[in-house]
Amino acid sequence: MESTTAPAVPDVLVLADRLFRWADARDWSGPDPYDGLTGPLGRLAVHRVLRQALLQTVKRSPADLRPLLGIRPLRTATATGCAAGACARLAAAPVWRERALRLGRSTAQAQLSGRYAGLWRYEFDVQTRWSYYPASLPNLVATTFCADGCLDAGTLDGTAVRSLAHGLLTHLHNGVFFTYTPGSGVLVHNANLMGAALAARLARATPLPAGLADRLADAARRAVEVSLRCQRPDGSWPYGPGPRLGWVDGFHTGYVLLRLDQAATLLGMDVRTPLVRGVDHYLRHLFDGPLPRYFADARTRRDPNNDATAVRMAAWTSERGFTGTDFGHAVLAAVMDRYPALATNPGTPRANRALWESPRWSAAPLLDALTALHTTSHPRGQATAAAR
Repeated sequence: MESTTAPAVPDVLVLADRLFRWADARDWSGPDPYDGLTGPLGRLAVHRVLRQALLQTVKRSPADLRPLLGIRPLRTATATGCAAGACARLAAAPVWRERALRLGRSTAQAQLSGRYAGLWRYEFDVQTRWSYYPASLPNLVATTFCADGCLDAGTLDGTAVRSLAHGLLTHLHNGVFFTYTPGSGVLVHNANLMGAALAARLARATPLPAGLADRLADAARRAVEVSLRCQRPDGSWPYGPGPRLGWVDGFHTGYVLLRLDQAATLLGMDVRTPLVRGVDHYLRHLFDGPLPRYFADARTRRDPNNDATAVRMAAWTSERGFTGTDFGHAVLAAVMDRYPALATNPGTPRANRALWESPRWSAAPLLDALTALHTTSHPRGQATAAAR
């Protein structure tokens, strides 16, 4: 992609500090796009169709139905884990180091014990078009964001790391690929590669018994190979195999590319060719200029997680030399207007405002994107300067 001239935006680190303070003042609690089953009506929705209808109605309603339906604000470990990792990038500055430790310790306390020891879960039941998983089950996406945040912040001791490693292999790997939830037989590429990257990280960067580390590395390598074989001729990855999972969207594609790069780097695998093809498709089909598209080649549809992931990806593509250094700032300037903490006119009414106030779906991924963009945009030695 050619270099994009970015409109002037405030200093990225100032924005990151403002966003952190906004979310922290709310104790990282708020609405979530998938919290529709946590209210009284959720307990009555015993059929798949009813669950999905209720969840999607709450998620998509222009007006916030949560107070009417008795749905209370949530504090999720996934949000604090993602935010802990974002803060840890700037940990050379005391204020950011304290933030990373505080959020990392909170996230570590949510690590499961008992049958699924070492893993993390969502704090709400989820019904999707392909699966139902209750809040009692761990899932790979929550586990990855929480584990990475804790590892970045240094808040998992050796026992917790070993428990995580065993849990990942025992409950979220089926011998071929990493599964979204225990017992699932559905291949979801972003989750599979999240699992591969986490397994590779545990194998290569944490103190584990040699046999356990080897098992993690082998599982990670096989999982990467599974998803590499599923890359389409145009360079894209669908959400999963089969017609019901065949869509291509921006933030899941971002997860695939980031985690493929991370896993392959840790494992010493050469994935340059599929990575280049994937990035080319992503930049050509999931952006309209600097504005992210939600689905490939579709009209732009604004979503806080998709927008935040686009900023994160723009920082990564710049770091890897796929785009110019100004692309990330151009994407940020194109998307920042809707985030309540960053909007120049936050009092302006917006449809579905609650979605943009979500700690897990909005604030935490955007904080991750901002700190990544800051460190990418500054020479080593200046990247961890912080607001005082």
